[in-house]
Amino acid sequence: MARILEKNPRFRSKETICHDLAQVLNADFSYGTKFAVVSEITWVWSEFDGKHQGCKYWSSAALRSGLPNKYLVHEHIVPKKVIANSLMNEVERTPEKIYEFLERFCIGVVVTKDEDTSLNCVGLRSKMPVDWDREDPWARYTAVGIQVEKLET
Repeated sequence: MARILEKNPRFRSKETICHDLAQVLNADFSYGTKFAVVSEITWVWSEFDGKHQGCKYWSSAALRSGLPNKYLVHEHIVPKKVIANSLMNEVERTPEKIYEFLERFCIGVVVTKDEDTSLNCVGLRSKMPVDWDREDPWARYTAVGIQVEKLET
């Protein structure tokens, strides 16, 4: 998904996203509704600056590959399932705490399809390593040797 421009009526700032999410998580909605909203927000958040072009983090291999975007994957450093579970069950449901959590753990990275496959092959598609300390958001990448570079914007 391309970045949503500020003049688009669908645009929301990160602050607005967190405010809205706190409202949803604190409301008397079904688990399924809350999960659907959280799931959508993890995509919006990780692609806030762009899915490929504009994404701040790229694996070294993806950056140097020269491959067209259709051969690359926008991946979450912490799987969406883990993020959703944390937001729904662990993170304090205030806009400030949600913002802090998402900024730290809901980061998108452009990787090659081979790197994405390597995460899947070792069982880290939708979970963190067994020994994850719940502190290092990059633990899955470290476990399979994916090196990441932060691009200057």
